[in-house]
Amino acid sequence: MTTAPAQAGAKAAGGVLAGTLGAIALLTRRKPLHAKGRTHHAVLRVDAPAVGTGVRLLSERGQHQCLVRLSRALSTPDGWWDIGGFALRIEHAGAGRGPADLLFASTGVGQVGRHLLRVTRHPMDEPMTTLLPVHAGTSSLLLLVRPLAGRAHEEFELSVGLDGADWSPVGIIEVGAEMAGASPRFDPLVRRLEGTSPPTWVTALRQPAYRLARRLGRRIR
Repeated sequence: MTTAPAQAGAKAAGGVLAGTLGAIALLTRRKPLHAKGRTHHAVLRVDAPAVGTGVRLLSERGQHQCLVRLSRALSTPDGWWDIGGFALRIEHAGAGRGPADLLFASTGVGQVGRHLLRVTRHPMDEPMTTLLPVHAGTSSLLLLVRPLAGRAHEEFELSVGLDGADWSPVGIIEVGAEMAGASPRFDPLVRRLEGTSPPTWVTALRQPAYRLARRLGRRIR
């Protein structure tokens, strides 16, 4: 259970983050993070379901239409140091069969490293996790994507990590045709994966920045 001081601290940190990102956006007149990216049609094939997660998407075999946006946090040129971003929208995987959004960033894969951002020169070739946990039933859930060997930027393995345990692959994301000019906005707090809920401290940390992003999206084009 999250303590009141911890939640207050997360809320304060979220406010500072939102303020910083807002200042950058007003100065540059563009999104402060992941301003440039490529959006693609994609398909998620779940062929090794993770039984017991309580998450329909992960518990049943199936094929799901998706959107994938590949980006670099600071929009640096290829070969420069940066943090990768992999935004995934899965059709019919959210509440009421609506879409669900998942955001992945470059991290390590160990019990500690999976929660820490990692700067790398080739982020699309490295593992990326959802970084912050969500509740799935009585478990803490984290997700991982990493490119398959020899299929960089084309096929990514999706894996599940429950309660800090080893990763269990559940399926493959096949990245298809690029959607020229498309720049969808992803929000995992609004479009939650059905069967999951964020801890209160995660919501407190993320909500100010996402609320600001929605406002800026109406002003910055």
